[in-house]
Amino acid sequence: MQKQKVLVIGGGVAGMTGALEAAAKGLEVYLVEKSADIGGWAYTYCCKATDKCAKCSACLVPQAKMHVEKNPLITVFCGSEVTGVSGQSGNYSVKVNTGEGKVTDLEVGAIIIAAGFKPFDAARKGEFSYDREKNVITGLELEQALNEKGSLVSAFGKVKSVGFIQCVGSRDLSFNNNYCSKVCCMYASKLARLIRSELPDAELTIFYMDFQTFGKGFDEFVKSAKEDDKIQFVRGIPAKIFGFPYDRLTVRYANSLTGEAIEDKFDLIVLSTAITPCEDTGKLASMLDVETDEHGFFKAATLDPVGTKQQGVFIAGTCQSPKDIPQTMEQAKAAAGAAIKFLAG
Repeated sequence: MQKQKVLVIGGGVAGMTGALEAAAKGLEVYLVEKSADIGGWAYTYCCKATDKCAKCSACLVPQAKMHVEKNPLITVFCGSEVTGVSGQSGNYSVKVNTGEGKVTDLEVGAIIIAAGFKPFDAARKGEFSYDREKNVITGLELEQALNEKGSLVSAFGKVKSVGFIQCVGSRDLSFNNNYCSKVCCMYASKLARLIRSELPDAELTIFYMDFQTFGKGFDEFVKSAKEDDKIQFVRGIPAKIFGFPYDRLTVRYANSLTGEAIEDKFDLIVLSTAITPCEDTGKLASMLDVETDEHGFFKAATLDPVGTKQQGVFIAGTCQSPKDIPQTMEQAKAAAGAAIKFLAG
């Protein structure tokens, strides 16, 4: 007999959404998260609204977290890790290391993998001086600073010029990352508009390869950003960033039309880093006997975006491929729906 319980691995947007969806149908859910708290990276994102909503969906994450913590059908294991899975489809025995050498045994009928992603290490791109210049930061660090401090001025002072560099670790064959991270162009545009609303006189530049606008209404959003005379879009990725001997950051890049070498000064540089698989993806895939793709993300079954080669094991969110918050939530709901249908037999 199949056990009417679901294990969700990962407590970020996908994991919380999947857990809530399964619990809403009356299933008992175990949610296992490696970090000290649930919420994932997205819980640290800032709201990007200016005079109107930017549809970033960051506000949905704290709401989901609150609902998970209050739901009596969801048991959360933070600071914990799945260390063993045995049994068969519909009847899995799972070992969870809950810290300090303690192991909890769980019996579940279905598993949803929602292990999230790892931001690309910007220090690997030495030409951008990420680990040498304090005002070279990642997009995630900008989000976290704005979320914590409430404004750019509070976090970094009154800057006059900000540069965004796209595709840091994405579409980069030297790191075997020949895929697009999909969300970076839009969040850079939204963050640029947010900064522009706070600092009307600030000059902003977005360096890009090809601008990607995934999602409903995003083309119109980017069009409005490009019409802003304080936001410049430059096609081309800078070759070098350095501080010394100046008191501001110097960005060296080439004009993509003329080939002319150009140097511009900036107060703050924001690196849009790639979404990459978590370090333990391979270990988890081996444990569950599911596949990963050529980039290391969990591989979905043919014609089934939430299924795997193992019946009863489903995937959701950025552990399967780069996604924004709404796309992640949609897939997590679909994965939970598939798990519910599977357990219903």
